[in-house]
Amino acid sequence: MKNLRSLSKVLAGVVLSGMLVACSGSGSQGQTQAKASGGSEPIKIGAISYIEHVSLDNSIKGFEDRLKEKGINAIVEVENLQGDQALTTTVPKKFEGDEYKLVYAVATPPAQGAKTALPNKNIVYSAVSDPIKAGLIEAPDKIDHVTGVNNKSIAKEYLSSFLELYPDIKTIGTLYSPSEVNAQVQVEDLKNACNELGIKLELVGINSINDVSQGLSGIVNKIDAYYAITDNVVAAAGPIVAKTLLENNLPSVSAEEGQVMKGLLVSDGVDYYEHGKQAADLAIRILNGEDIKNVHAEDNKVKSRKVNENTAKALGLDLNSDYFKNATLVK
Repeated sequence: MKNLRSLSKVLAGVVLSGMLVACSGSGSQGQTQAKASGGSEPIKIGAISYIEHVSLDNSIKGFEDRLKEKGINAIVEVENLQGDQALTTTVPKKFEGDEYKLVYAVATPPAQGAKTALPNKNIVYSAVSDPIKAGLIEAPDKIDHVTGVNNKSIAKEYLSSFLELYPDIKTIGTLYSPSEVNAQVQVEDLKNACNELGIKLELVGINSINDVSQGLSGIVNKIDAYYAITDNVVAAAGPIVAKTLLENNLPSVSAEEGQVMKGLLVSDGVDYYEHGKQAADLAIRILNGEDIKNVHAEDNKVKSRKVNENTAKALGLDLNSDYFKNATLVK
């Protein structure tokens, strides 16, 4: 009997210890940490992209790849708005359930829509030029339930570099979407840059991809080169822009790499694959239990020069010149 009582006490202790261990991980944060570190059950993340084009697609790819690199067992469900502003606040509702641990919003309109539609959900954005003007954050270190990585372009920097290749440029042209905060911010920056550099600027506002050809036709005879901002609607029409410019023997510089992959000449801006990875690093901190208020918004960290080899050759440029020395060539 004495041995049986001793055995009962041992078994009771084992059961109690097991209960304590189970209880210690029963909170939502404990569950998220277990899943985020590669548990058997994948976590769900909702992702919303504004429109299909190379840069935004690369932001999604970089985000997903970084999660895998860090051992995060996740299912990223992607919804693409196809440029439809009316969907910015309705599509995010798909991800409001508790099973979605976080929402990743790519570009300004989806980020704004997600913030409005999902006030109780943690949101990480990327490909947003000015998150403060867009109303996403109060300041980089003043976060509510939204944080992320901006892709702010610096027009004077890009144009100054481009003038090394084409020093005789007097007038440049740009298409942009007046309805996009992202585009408005960049246009103001571009205007200031042109004023400082003594370059005339021809601006054309468009409402949809269908307006691109007509918008370009109105300025190709007035400009010496074309400057592409990170405007999502215009970027989606990248091949049309590139074809028209080449037909008129006009060089181009882009604030983002995607349009170079579609045929524009050169970009000196954001590497969007790395941009997505940077956003994922913020998301991982949140998934691992860190309060989003402590996950401050960041500036983009990785830039690269990309040159479309076919376009450069069509324009008669020497790819052995110093300007192209450290560039990545794409076709």
